[in-house]
Amino acid sequence: MQTLFQRTHLTAGLVYGLAGMGLGLWMAATRDHSQLVTHAHLLLVGFLLSILYATVHRLWLNGTSSWLLLLQLGLHHFGVFGMVGGLFMLYGGHAGIDRLDPLLAASSIAATLGLFLVMVMTIGSFRRSSN
Repeated sequence: MQTLFQRTHLTAGLVYGLAGMGLGLWMAATRDHSQLVTHAHLLLVGFLLSILYATVHRLWLNGTSSWLLLLQLGLHHFGVFGMVGGLFMLYGGHAGIDRLDPLLAASSIAATLGLFLVMVMTIGSFRRSSN
């Protein structure tokens, strides 16, 4: 089961990385950098954090409860999709901040809670291994 979470984070991270690089190439080709914030969030929260989570899962989270791992996975990827989708619509001029604020707030909170859960699980893993 643990391997499923590692592979999911790794695969999603690589997809986010390709999407982020593709968006960057599109911005360079069109000389339209209006999606710079979206690009940065896609690469940092999507690609970098997902790859980091896959690494943490592989190295330290063996023996962690499956429901916590599933909750963290869901929070993180809901956060990435909501954040990137909301930012894309905002900076693309498809919707105003008034309409997107709830989505952006919820997805930011979800991504932050996902990071908090990884911290809690990692500390718990360190405590289990030191006993």
